[in-house]
Amino acid sequence: MTPTQFSAKTRNVARETGLNPQLVQRHYMMDKFLEKIAESSYQDDFILKGGFLLGSKYGISTRSTIDIDTTIRRFKATEENILKVFNDLVKQSTKEGIKFEIKSISETREADYYPGFQVKLFGYLENTRVPFKMDLTTGDSILPEVTKHKHKLMFEDKIIEIPAYPIEQIIAEKLSATLSFGVDNSRAKDFYDLYTIPKLEEIDQKSLYKSVRNTFSKRGNLEKLESYYDRSMESIANSIELKDRWDKYKKENPFAKDISYDETVDSIKQILNECIEQEKISDQRKR
Repeated sequence: MTPTQFSAKTRNVARETGLNPQLVQRHYMMDKFLEKIAESSYQDDFILKGGFLLGSKYGISTRSTIDIDTTIRRFKATEENILKVFNDLVKQSTKEGIKFEIKSISETREADYYPGFQVKLFGYLENTRVPFKMDLTTGDSILPEVTKHKHKLMFEDKIIEIPAYPIEQIIAEKLSATLSFGVDNSRAKDFYDLYTIPKLEEIDQKSLYKSVRNTFSKRGNLEKLESYYDRSMESIANSIELKDRWDKYKKENPFAKDISYDETVDSIKQILNECIEQEKISDQRKR
């Protein structure tokens, strides 16, 4: 693929989806890097999660992102190990002539729960340079079990398989973060996801409750779920700051433009209420 062809293809997708062409270019480079992982000896070491997984499931016109979120397993998360793995992954160009380069590796911590690393990379197609990031966490407790996700590549009729979070775990972590951050939450994308996912997925409520309860407990939140609802939901619903952040998110992401802040809050309330009901049923059975 030439840079001219690459530019034309990404412009076409941008026009069809209403997304920024640079975002489409970045998505393509992340696509090709994920393909490298899926076809390497590290294919089972990275568990896909977050916005890229949701965009893969529902389409980038419904959910776009600027990075790849993963959890790593089967190797110890040290800078030395991660550098070795990524050096192996970027060693060879793709069949399209894309070369990847590691810019930096830095240690991170996701909301004080999971230690991890962020790897910044460049994808090069001749003189075209596209930056993207890959976030790696470790220590996640995943319930139900990891699934095998089939991801269709953007510009070709090809599907790759990669381990991925079950949808219940995605909801559980976003719900936990939403209640933990409260009115200080800057993650408007979580409000969008907690509104959208229940409309696109058939979710088993018992399985979701188990995942939510497990996630809350692993993060040190051992009280009944109802107490977190009572403590946080009213202030979240009435927060001017959160409403303003949501309005900004809507302006920047055309797929969210017709969704009101109140609708996202109602969806979060419904998810949590259903989990509260499951917890009450579970408690009754234990008596």
